[in-house]
Amino acid sequence: MKEKLLTKADALLGKKQDNELRQLLSGQDFHVIAQVVDSLTHGKRKTFALLPPEKQAEVALALNEDSKKRIFPRLSDAVVARFLHFNDEDDATDILQYLSSARRNSILLSMKEEKRRKIEKLLRFGSETAGGLMDLNFIIIRPSYTFHEVMEKVQRHVEGKRDMPTVLVISESGIVEGFIPERVLLFPPQNAKVVDQMIPLTVVSHKVDREKVMQLMSKTRSELLCVVDENEQVLGIIHLRDLMKVAQAEATEDIYRFAGVDVDEHALDPVLSKVKRRYNWLLINLLTAFLAAFVVSRFEDTISRFAILAAYMPIVAGMGGNTATQALAVVVRGLAMGDIGWSKAKRVVFKEACAGTINGVITGFCAALVSGYFGAPLILGVILAAAMIINLFVAGFFGALIPFVLKRLKIDPAIASSVFVTTTTDVCGFLAFLGLATIFMG
Repeated sequence: MKEKLLTKADALLGKKQDNELRQLLSGQDFHVIAQVVDSLTHGKRKTFALLPPEKQAEVALALNEDSKKRIFPRLSDAVVARFLHFNDEDDATDILQYLSSARRNSILLSMKEEKRRKIEKLLRFGSETAGGLMDLNFIIIRPSYTFHEVMEKVQRHVEGKRDMPTVLVISESGIVEGFIPERVLLFPPQNAKVVDQMIPLTVVSHKVDREKVMQLMSKTRSELLCVVDENEQVLGIIHLRDLMKVAQAEATEDIYRFAGVDVDEHALDPVLSKVKRRYNWLLINLLTAFLAAFVVSRFEDTISRFAILAAYMPIVAGMGGNTATQALAVVVRGLAMGDIGWSKAKRVVFKEACAGTINGVITGFCAALVSGYFGAPLILGVILAAAMIINLFVAGFFGALIPFVLKRLKIDPAIASSVFVTTTTDVCGFLAFLGLATIFMG
């Protein structure tokens, strides 16, 4: 369905049949339209601009990062202001982050005063912080309120705003005590007290990084967090559902960084753009590869006398690389989720080194049997097994240690770990295998 729609949209763009393209997309779900716009290699801005404002408001949130960066800055202030009218304040703030400060101010001047004030409040906080994630659709009640008073306040709020607000319970002294679940508001008890129906609420500073927000919400198993300022005054709330897109963005970012790819890169980017974003990491890998090649060159005489060694060298290096990647993935994820820190580094490194050693014994024994089956000398099988045990120990040790060290040096482990770990396992693997061969076969 999407592919057919994309083909038709692309053809209509090429023929400049704007009315037909508008009619084609107008009846589609906003998720489908966003996928089509994301997949277009040209005419992204034009296609988006053809949509009615209420549809633009929905599609804008569903676009991928590449499309947002290409489209939003190229829209006129009037177009942006028109469709932001249909967005909630927190979503409108996210969209305005893609524009310059001057353009934001110009667009805000054309918006209704109440909405403008709320967006300006949110813009003061960084997009990567709890303050940048929060929602302002809440009301405050006191523990002494009756449910009749609560429902009256909710009703007044809903009349001026379409969405049901989050009801926060704040003490007379300004302390956050909890919130009233939506299910209670839908079927309010007649004689119950507010304090009997509220659920405790975790409080977080507006300065906290969004990754820490996700960790906190995961640990507390909360559906809601309350964002406060330096004086513990309520600024806003963060819903679990709002963190889903953040979690997706963080996961994508970590995967790209782990592979040494720019987080802004898109599958349909021009070739030269891809080259510019990738060549620096490839050059670093090239330099480290030369280090491994230098180690091999030191054993040229051994390899020339026992050419069969060349056939088994990739096995030792490859198994080390795979083991290191496994340890690396576990530790980087643990660091990102906040499950482990420098205080637990010793235990984690020890466990990964032990796991690597045991796996080295298992795989080394199997490798020795297979090499013997194919006619290799017994001594070569023993050397191969010993080299794999050594290299898998090294892989587990450094695969766990390097992310901790980089994190300590304030370098993102997801970006740089793989380069250093791959070099370590290649060098140690070749050194162990060829060194043992030189000693026992030379």
